[in-house]
Amino acid sequence: MPAHSWRPHAGALLAVLAGPALAQPPPTGTSQQQLVVEGNIADPQTRERFGLLTLTNPEGTCSASMLNDYWAITAAHCVFSSAGTCPQFAANQIQLTANWPRADWPGNTKTVDARQVIALGTPQAARCAMGNARGFDAAGRPTDIALLQVGLHDFGRPDIRERRLNERAPISNSAVLAFGRGRNQLASPVGPTPSSGDGQYRSVEFAITGIQATEYSFFGGDGATIAAGDSGGPTLVEDWDNPLSPRRRLEWRLTGVHSWCETECMPGQTCGAPDPWAWVWRVNRCWDSSIFHVRDAILAAIQQIPPDDAFIGTFPRVPASVLAARRALYAQNIDEPLVAPAGAAIDVQLTFERCHELRVARLAGCPVEPAFEQWSYDANTHQLLHVDSGRCLNISGASTAPNALVILFPCVNAANEKWTVSGSSTWTIRSDHSGLCLHAVPGRRGGGGPLQVSLGTPATLTQMPCDGSPAQQFSNVDADWHRRNGPR
Repeated sequence: MPAHSWRPHAGALLAVLAGPALAQPPPTGTSQQQLVVEGNIADPQTRERFGLLTLTNPEGTCSASMLNDYWAITAAHCVFSSAGTCPQFAANQIQLTANWPRADWPGNTKTVDARQVIALGTPQAARCAMGNARGFDAAGRPTDIALLQVGLHDFGRPDIRERRLNERAPISNSAVLAFGRGRNQLASPVGPTPSSGDGQYRSVEFAITGIQATEYSFFGGDGATIAAGDSGGPTLVEDWDNPLSPRRRLEWRLTGVHSWCETECMPGQTCGAPDPWAWVWRVNRCWDSSIFHVRDAILAAIQQIPPDDAFIGTFPRVPASVLAARRALYAQNIDEPLVAPAGAAIDVQLTFERCHELRVARLAGCPVEPAFEQWSYDANTHQLLHVDSGRCLNISGASTAPNALVILFPCVNAANEKWTVSGSSTWTIRSDHSGLCLHAVPGRRGGGGPLQVSLGTPATLTQMPCDGSPAQQFSNVDADWHRRNGPR
């Protein structure tokens, strides 16, 4: 069998071995310690900071990372089958899993289906037959990059800065930071023992050693990340966000994704289907697919924003008894209920409705109809829930300042959506995040005169220092009030 082989495989690729001890095969049967592919385990905070994901397709696993709140990047060969002419997987055949420090996720883990797949390199039948699923871009250059879209708030990271794409082509000898997950122990002649892994994300720094038009390579060195599962894992360079600014700061920019490696199979073993990595004992050189030549295509694609429908109408893990206790919240200083249309956009300040004017106009409205006036409070999570939209009351931008906007936002268990309610028939609602209280600001009636017309403005909801005034007292009316008492 050949001494060297290419390993792109659907669950494949970055492997850099540590140290000169691997220069020659150790004698079979010796007591030498099993060879370990090195690298630092990425803690949960690091995984969330860099948006690290596990990609699962019908044939295996890869790695991926978030570019913003709804687009991820991976290797193109991770979204194609290795069978036949390498057909592309449907979006719903690809799952992305985040394992981040999120208390609102069971086991700190969440898995979602991809909603859209954009492969910037389309595999070629000849390369598929060779077991190398790298593809070619529109200009005929080899590339191995794909984009995956998820729901707008599937992973709930709107406060995380978008990953910046490196603006320069890779440079030889540049230091880069790489992430990947999969095998962390290669095969050992002792036993003999096949390769194994724990599936954890690891990081490593290495220097770029070779540059081509669409790829760059590196050799083994002082450490490594892992193999057989790290395809699509990000490689990043560190640079100043604005070199000329006195307030500049260092940031990590994406420069490529893991693509393929040149490996050696252990003598006397077979490295092929169904597990090409089972008896790989040495990795000589690896290649990452550079994002530079497709940078404009990536930026154009990720401007697409998915519809804001991921959280509408549902509150995961909220007891039915909580949602059944629907309330209408009347600000005592203006005697108007707090409303939010079911399709209300996020980050729009909440307002109150003139209940009596609706009655005069013979429109449904009070005290707890229509549904967009209905709220519920979960005392266990301290979330104030808008029942009709499935969103939570939230302080825009997590502001702690008086007069900050109070809005609806998808429930992500953030500190700025936590509230403490005191009182029974009358509620005072204090933010756990800012320490300020919800405050109703009266609106202004419109009018007209011979020279000008002034438009009316609705009463709005904001936060102010707690003072116990009527503007901070809300009469809560249960959902059965109308049947028992008639119109307000």
